[in-house]
Amino acid sequence: MTERISEIMTERRALEVRQAWDAVLRTREGRLVMWSILERCHLFAQTHLGTDLDGLRAGQREVGLMILNERIFPHDVRTFTAMQIEHAELMDRIQLAAEQQAEKEQADE
Repeated sequence: MTERISEIMTERRALEVRQAWDAVLRTREGRLVMWSILERCHLFAQTHLGTDLDGLRAGQREVGLMILNERIFPHDVRTFTAMQIEHAELMDRIQLAAEQQAEKEQADE
């Protein structure tokens, strides 16, 4: 009986975690947060730079790969693509805003 209770608890917790991941990945804001975590995990950058921190960066990258492979890819085949598109659009908006601000500042001088 105690073993079955433990199994049920494990299953219910796994369900709660899957539902939480779904809630995060269903929103643009949640996908942006996940993208920022993947960036911080050096998923889109070189990890070996010939320094003492190479091992740390490689470990962080492993965490990012685990998130990608175990949570993002299984969520929906379109999730990662949506994240890529949304990030590109965000960077375009940020660049345009920065250019406009720089032009305004130059005109004010």
